[in-house]
Amino acid sequence: MNPNFSGRRVFGTFLLVFGILSLAAALTLSTEGYYLLKDGTQPSCNINPFFSCGNVMQSDEARAFLGVPNYFWGLIGWGVVSAVGAGMLAGATFARWFWRTFAVGMFAAWFFLMWLFEHAVYEIGFLCLYCMITWVTQSIMLWIILPWLMREKLLTTSDRVARIGATLLPYSWLIVVVNLGAIALLIMQQFPLLLPLLLSGN
Repeated sequence: MNPNFSGRRVFGTFLLVFGILSLAAALTLSTEGYYLLKDGTQPSCNINPFFSCGNVMQSDEARAFLGVPNYFWGLIGWGVVSAVGAGMLAGATFARWFWRTFAVGMFAAWFFLMWLFEHAVYEIGFLCLYCMITWVTQSIMLWIILPWLMREKLLTTSDRVARIGATLLPYSWLIVVVNLGAIALLIMQQFPLLLPLLLSGN
């Protein structure tokens, strides 16, 4: 079963926009990471004692999966998300196995980013602005995509699952708020001087 044209257009636009935003962050990280290694050029997001993409890029966590820099995986993953969104806008339909794989990939990406968030805050001790953009975009995408796929019976043909998805979808923004609110609160707790520094304009 595939979403109707109206649903496909809205959902395709959603995937394309957020996929491109995430892709842009990953592209910036990969470009600045390259120049940091090449000639020591400091990343543009080395802003203050708290925001230091350079320190995050040079951490062990930045190459946690098969030794490949994380931003390269981002280029691949969010490139796929953007392509799926563009394909839906062009009228493409995908089999249920594809959407199941897509959902697993989106959850895996979110889980990996939350792991990186935890390590950046509690282990590395620095924040990466462009990484934080992907924490936000991936959290928004995941918690809206899952109930949408459930409602459209793209994960399973179960009517019960479809009803749950239809019930959750209008309130999925609440899950997003909780997810991002938890991230913000934990950052403020770990870096209590960050908010006063930002409010002072430094």
